[in-house]
Amino acid sequence: MVTAWEHTRDHVDEIRRHWQAFRRGAGTDLPVRSPIYQSWERCRSSGVPEYPGRPAFTTTAGRSLQRALAAHQDLIDAAAPVLSDLKELIRQTGQVLVLCGPQAEALLVEGDTSARRMAERINLVPGSDWSEVASGTNAMGTALAEARHVTVFAAEHYLEDLHSWACVAAPIYHPITGQALGVLDLSGRSMVINQHTELAVLGAARAIQARLAAREAALHEALLSAFADQIAARRHGGALGVIDRNGLLLRFAGMTPPPGQSWSRPVQRLLSGEDQVSEDAAFARLTYRPVRQDGEVIGALVEAARPAMAMPTLRAESPLPGLVGSDPHWLAAMERAAKGARTESTILLAGETGTGKEVVARAIHEASPRAQGPFVGVNCGALSPNLTTSQLFGYVGGAFTGANPRGQIGLFELADHGTLFLDEVSELTPEAQVSLLRVLQEREVVRVGSQHPLKVDLRVIAASNRDLQQMVREGQFRSDLYFRLNVFPVALPPLRERPQDIARLVAHGYSRLGAEPVPLPPTSWQRLLQHSWPGNVRELLNLIEQAVALDEDPADLLPLPSLPTTPTIAIPESDEAEQIRRALDAAGGNAAAAARELGMSRSTLYRKLELYGIRLKRQVE
Repeated sequence: MVTAWEHTRDHVDEIRRHWQAFRRGAGTDLPVRSPIYQSWERCRSSGVPEYPGRPAFTTTAGRSLQRALAAHQDLIDAAAPVLSDLKELIRQTGQVLVLCGPQAEALLVEGDTSARRMAERINLVPGSDWSEVASGTNAMGTALAEARHVTVFAAEHYLEDLHSWACVAAPIYHPITGQALGVLDLSGRSMVINQHTELAVLGAARAIQARLAAREAALHEALLSAFADQIAARRHGGALGVIDRNGLLLRFAGMTPPPGQSWSRPVQRLLSGEDQVSEDAAFARLTYRPVRQDGEVIGALVEAARPAMAMPTLRAESPLPGLVGSDPHWLAAMERAAKGARTESTILLAGETGTGKEVVARAIHEASPRAQGPFVGVNCGALSPNLTTSQLFGYVGGAFTGANPRGQIGLFELADHGTLFLDEVSELTPEAQVSLLRVLQEREVVRVGSQHPLKVDLRVIAASNRDLQQMVREGQFRSDLYFRLNVFPVALPPLRERPQDIARLVAHGYSRLGAEPVPLPPTSWQRLLQHSWPGNVRELLNLIEQAVALDEDPADLLPLPSLPTTPTIAIPESDEAEQIRRALDAAGGNAAAAARELGMSRSTLYRKLELYGIRLKRQVE
């Protein structure tokens, strides 16, 4: 049984015999590494020609290649110094470095002159297509198809013209979206690929991702600076947010947009050259304007003006306005929160994820004497560890490399005469905990790079879904800061402890979207009431949003109950399991052919194989 590519390297002739047997139509019991065999199957199912002339027969050149390079300039810029270092290491080894885009299109091919000449013989040049559909099994295309690093030796390549080559490749992912941006490959005619080569390529791919992450962090800093400048310059009400070029919401001041709001499409329109984009969302009229750096659009400021539609209102029974619920556990917590709102005390909200801590914090602000001042919400868990202090307390011009020459207002100053909400306060760095303690004690901040304290007049509301007392005992959170925050504690009950509010929250979920509630049968209400709601109110509201979008009964979208795991109880196989067995037998164990016969995708077939405990003969551990 083949378990590693080292064995493959040492048994090239044997692997070639397996390749020949596969090309003749052999079954699924060939002892070939699993990712390679799966790639061979994909190539055969996709109709990759056996003799295409040369691999990568689709080649982009001229202006088309220049457009492709421009489209992936961020990736190329991040990879350039890494490729430069690796290029020195492979000099005179007969190997080439290849940087590909997300469709396995070659963007750069680096190596000495003799190595690049050999690569040209198999069309391994900038603009060539190394996807599996074009070039069969190869490290670049297969790494993207498998979403993992891949090594391909000799006859493991689907096309015979590549059998004298060996290659190792690792995908490169966007640090924020997780989307595959491309792949880094090292290829050579000699069989010198080994574990050290594999680790070098993996390390290089991660180094490129780290450079991309640093670039995104710098862009986020510039966007937050533009956001702070705009907030400081505003003389009227309304809400303002800032979004990065990936459609990620970084900040929103003045209101809390619904969690399902999508920001990507308007930003893409700005990236395409539009100067302004306006749209009606369910909660407001949104206007997007680009933020530019050196002429390049790096994100957008979005202003939320008048509500686009009047939200249906539910009869308020909570002591705080705008909150939904009448369950005794919830009312007791809100009664306590309402009393805290009338004071200037620091409030600590404790509750599981999704219990509505930010919604309650905003309600406290609006019921307090500071209601006319700003409400600034901060997710401490989303703050960059290296920039937490500068984001919270601001900095003066020239305080550090890359700082805005004019300096930047910190979030504490933005909340002056209002309320600062620190969500996930448990995630603050030790340094930020010390600085926060000083603000709570002295009510003044010192910007990074300055020696002059600035007085701030604000109320702090903190929230955590972790047990801060336990963190104090474990030395993960300062005890003096905990006691400063825990002046007026309010515990929010999880949704499973307030079943009386399920129906009200379901109605609220429909109302906030401007949709008519759907009459539900008793069985649906029973499922909604029995669900454990691990995501609490947020999970329920997301469920209603899905139900509205899909026009479905929300109970039908809940996950099915787990199957019993008692080993003495056997789960009977359904007729479907027998149909799958017959299809596999008829197809000689070929999963792709069996899936076509059954009218399902291969991924669905594999899930059902796992469910029914059916093993393919060709599977290799």
